Amino acid sequence: MRRVVGTALALLATLAPAVAQASEASAFLAGEATSCPGCALVGADLSDRNLAGADLSGADLSGAFFFQSDLSGASLKGANLEAADLTAAKLGNADLADARLDNAVFFRATLSGASFAGARGESVNFRRAIMTNVRLDGASLRFAQFEDARFGGVKAPNADFSGASFRQLNMQRVDFTGSTIEGADFTASNLEAGILRGANLAHSDLFGARLIAADLSNADLSGTRLVSANLRNAITEGTNWQDALMPDGSYYKP
Repeated sequence: MRRVVGTALALLATLAPAVAQASEASAFLAGEATSCPGCALVGADLSDRNLAGADLSGADLSGAFFFQSDLSGASLKGANLEAADLTAAKLGNADLADARLDNAVFFRATLSGASFAGARGESVNFRRAIMTNVRLDGASLRFAQFEDARFGGVKAPNADFSGASFRQLNMQRVDFTGSTIEGADFTASNLEAGILRGANLAHSDLFGARLIAADLSNADLSGTRLVSANLRNAITEGTNWQDALMPDGSYYKP
């Protein structure tokens, strides 16, 4: 009998956290709470919600909808946002560090001052997003789409943007120190005074890009297309130009 009672108590102790979390999730979905750290909210429709300052750290928000929701200053640290739709959401100063973002949509979202440090995800949609002063330190956002985004003051050292599209962006003073941006599209983008020191831009497309006064020291630009690019006053000490197609249309000759 004692063994049976002990087993039952142990089972209750194991189930209690799950039951409590389910109850917490129900309250959150009903609008009775604004925070739900670690909750399972897969596919939840949280559109047009005021979640400013909410704690959703570690939550499973995969496939969730946040259309036009206010998540300003919210914590989404370590959250799973795979395939989540945050179209037109407000995420100013939000913390998305270490979040999982595969196929997430931030179309027209306001992300000013947000942190994506260490975030991971492929094919993330940042089109037309406001990304001024966003932190992307160590993030891995391969094949991300940034077309028509506002990119001023972005800090993205040691990040991975391989295959990403930055076409026709104003990216003055962007910091890509040590980042991997191999095979990315920078067609007609403004990278004036950008910091690309030690970055890997091999096989990227910089056709018509503005690289005036950009720091390209020790960067890898091998195999890049630089036709019509403006490199006036760029810092090129130690830059690798092997097989690069230079601004005048000729291949680089050492």
